[in-house]
Amino acid sequence: MKPLKLIATILLRTTLVSLALILFFSLMAGMYYKSSPTKIRTAIVDEDQSPLSRSIIYNLQQSQYIDVCKQSNDYLNLQKLIDQGVVDVGIVIPHNAYHNVLNKQNVTILAVLNGTANPIIPKMSLMMINKIIMTLNIQMSMHVRVEELGGMPNTRHAKQPLLSVHERVFYDPSLSMESSMLPAFMGLAMQIVSMLIVLFALLSNLKLMKTKMSFIKLPRQMPIKAILPPFVISWLIVATAINVAFFTTMHLFHIDVDNTTLWNTVWIISLFVLSMESLSFLLVLNIKSSALIAGIITLIVFPAFMYSGYLIPINQMADLPNMIGNAFPLRHYLQALYPVFNHHQPLTLVYHQLNSLWLFVAAFFGTSVLTIIIGQLERKYRMKKFIKEETQHKIEEK
Repeated sequence: MKPLKLIATILLRTTLVSLALILFFSLMAGMYYKSSPTKIRTAIVDEDQSPLSRSIIYNLQQSQYIDVCKQSNDYLNLQKLIDQGVVDVGIVIPHNAYHNVLNKQNVTILAVLNGTANPIIPKMSLMMINKIIMTLNIQMSMHVRVEELGGMPNTRHAKQPLLSVHERVFYDPSLSMESSMLPAFMGLAMQIVSMLIVLFALLSNLKLMKTKMSFIKLPRQMPIKAILPPFVISWLIVATAINVAFFTTMHLFHIDVDNTTLWNTVWIISLFVLSMESLSFLLVLNIKSSALIAGIITLIVFPAFMYSGYLIPINQMADLPNMIGNAFPLRHYLQALYPVFNHHQPLTLVYHQLNSLWLFVAAFFGTSVLTIIIGQLERKYRMKKFIKEETQHKIEEK
């Protein structure tokens, strides 16, 4: 029997070490993962309907970075597509562009960028649009017919360009592209704070309870009145503190938030905090080593941030990193927060992401309830055993 037990132990430890190394290597690989987006979702508003506009669209379609997936009727419809997260970029080719170019008049093409989540996407798309337009300018300066634009190399004749690109970023006008990144970094802090506060609260109660009930070994074995209040109180404290910190930071950046957006954002942040606290609650109930829990929290926090969609565009990820990202609440929090906070969209637009966060809460807290039930049975068993041993010890002393 002992050889079988030894073999099983070796296999188990090998499996655990392999899984830990896979996670570690995937994190390291993620740091060097190709983050440049390809096939950026793009909508075109072609107001000109000319050979020139068709040449521009054709060259955009030929780029590996641009995916012309929508043809919009007008600018307002384009704005709606961007606000709802359907496309990342919109390009507006104005009326009389071809006519003005033939008459040597400058034409401005509008590039409308979705300035949310991953900052690489708008920057890369603007760079590629400018590159394509620059190529067309060079070719027109060489008197290439518009029907043939895109078929010649990018060289010669630096003259005043007939075509130019003006960018416009869609979200709260008071937001810059840098400050729109803040929610992602705040999400990283939210994960850590949410999980550690529950850890400290429950372990503090465990230490107190062990002075009264020395037979208790795990937090789940404490009386319910010592388990649930720390969870509820810590959630109220952390959710309130994080919301105050979030909007104070926005105020320091001079970013105004209307009341509807404010309360919708508070709801999303509070739900995210609840999902992370539910996970930490489950861990703390079953593990008495604070060092081990801190290690597990680290293993949760960094993969979640790495594959949340902030550092690497989601559509660029391989299947495994994408699955890892979906397995953590942070991705769903970001996908819910950006349309609501940056674009002032209603909560109904992000109900899929909110439902995912609720599923995390239900799974973690539901499992915690089962754990607590088991812990209560364990406490009663240990209490009976302790009383029996104490009684036997007193008899022996007499």
